[in-house]
Amino acid sequence: MYCAFPNWAYVFYLKNEKGEIVSFGKNFSENKNAGYITHTYSSFFNFHNYQYGFGKEDSAQLKEAGNELITMILKDENQAKFNFDTLRLYKRFYSLENNQLHYRDDLIGERPLKQ
Repeated sequence: MYCAFPNWAYVFYLKNEKGEIVSFGKNFSENKNAGYITHTYSSFFNFHNYQYGFGKEDSAQLKEAGNELITMILKDENQAKFNFDTLRLYKRFYSLENNQLHYRDDLIGERPLKQ
């Protein structure tokens, strides 16, 4: 049970080189989804003893995490079946401040898939 809810949240999503959303369910194995990414993201920051949450990660940490997450997303996947050439991982940071919802999108990882 939660005793309090934070006033921030992260949502992760993928896009291709054209800026189109890349669906987890359509393109990746069953166990790879936004929840998987969220769990892996927090595990990465905990493992490295980096502070995270409320958008306080620095750009070097985000790049390092993004690279590791894309590697994990692509692991054991048949990339020949993809209909896109580049995979981009974004983190959307939501925050509630003064009773207003704000958000910011950060590109945290990018991987060319086809040469």
